[in-house]
Amino acid sequence: MGISSQILPLEMAKGDIIPLSVSQKNHFNEIRPKEVSESPAENFASLLFKTLQKVNDQQVDSEKLSQQLVSDPGSVSLHSVLIAAEKARMSLTYTKTLADLAVKTYRELINLR
Repeated sequence: MGISSQILPLEMAKGDIIPLSVSQKNHFNEIRPKEVSESPAENFASLLFKTLQKVNDQQVDSEKLSQQLVSDPGSVSLHSVLIAAEKARMSLTYTKTLADLAVKTYRELINLR
């Protein structure tokens, strides 16, 4: 087996994404790897948007359950209201912490000399 047979053809490489060849079917348990888009910035932006949307959804669900508890106490348990409120609080706190760290890191990079 020569060196030229081990090199990946240039037309198969697209940026930093290189397709894998599967030699054994059971290596992936019939699950194929996901195709990724060309731009890592688009992937990061969509991930960030989805994450922030999920945090917002948790806040809205918590608020709806709290209002439902006040207006119709028998329709929802206090336990589920408290769990939803705590999930919303924790996700918002975590998001705020990550945002603060991102801003701090950005400022440190800008002030590098």
